[in-house]
Amino acid sequence: MNVHCFITFYFLATLVRSEVKPEINCIVYNDEYMICNWTTTGKPYRNYSLNYSYGKIKKECKNYSTESGYNSGCRIENVTEMYFKDFFILLIDANTSTEIKNKFKLQNLVKPNPPFNLVVTNTSNNQLKLTWNVTMQRHCLQFDIKYKSNKESDWTMASIQEKLFFDVPSVDPKKLYTFYVRSKKNIYCGTTDLWSEWSLPAYWGQNDSATRLSWNDKGNSRRLQAQLQ
Repeated sequence: MNVHCFITFYFLATLVRSEVKPEINCIVYNDEYMICNWTTTGKPYRNYSLNYSYGKIKKECKNYSTESGYNSGCRIENVTEMYFKDFFILLIDANTSTEIKNKFKLQNLVKPNPPFNLVVTNTSNNQLKLTWNVTMQRHCLQFDIKYKSNKESDWTMASIQEKLFFDVPSVDPKKLYTFYVRSKKNIYCGTTDLWSEWSLPAYWGQNDSATRLSWNDKGNSRRLQAQLQ
């Protein structure tokens, strides 16, 4: 490739790149803080600053993340006061006077932390109760539960609203069961498809050594002989 062709190619590549506007993606983590990232194809090549506003309040980002020396994201604290309002983000490139504006509803961008401290107890013959804890307000959450025994290949799925327990019917104490729970905001507090990650597993039943055990998500185990009698 001669010098003239190289210069022409570089100019066209730069022109195409300059026309690509970054997409702003934001996630609110557990009602605590929000991370907004703006990306293009490849590494960032413009140093955008971020301003945001809601109601009559206007602020500039104070906590940037960077990539290759360029601003690529922003962390915003105390987001719950911004829920159920029009929330605007403005990216500004001072060198080119480029501005990119987006509007969000922050209550629809929430990703909860996974449920934790899963505990399985035996409530009656062949029936169990699975309980867990969360760090968000439970009345704003719905839950998916999945479980199966070591003799099954498919998961049994269930969904519930607000409750921090699930009654498991008809289990076989000679099998070992594995349980997971995940959560997301329900329709009363937001509209989102952002589920938490699945919890750490909890176990109940009889393992291959014929010892009946229960495990919680902290890795603790205890014998269930007293409960099962």
